Amino acid sequence: MMNMHGQRWRYQLANTEVFVDNAFSWFGWAQERFLVNDEVVQSSGAWLGFRRTFKEPWLTPTGDGELAIKMWSARSGIEIEVLLDGEAVEHNELFEATWHGRRTWPDKNAWTSTKKFSIFTIPDYD
Repeated sequence: MMNMHGQRWRYQLANTEVFVDNAFSWFGWAQERFLVNDEVVQSSGAWLGFRRTFKEPWLTPTGDGELAIKMWSARSGIEIEVLLDGEAVEHNELFEATWHGRRTWPDKNAWTSTKKFSIFTIPDYD
């Protein structure tokens, strides 16, 4: 089984909790998922996946809209952009986790809250 390194972003959109999860192994496997109130709405996984986009119809205070999630690989880690009807949405919290097995995800309680993702952080040995 391969080690998976996961990153999770939490967004609070009115009374709805949205999670965007990304996970990868150093062997080149990447998987992503988009959850609304703990239910998986969309998910994907692929070898050497460097970009992912999810789009979902979303009811806004002004009517029908769209929640768009874009993820891409960068030198410093995974970049993410979440847009609600074209307006950027900032995350409320970050989490990370490590586990074994592609196409699997850790239990909700296995995610650790963090201020900054550690997988791409260069240690300071001062």
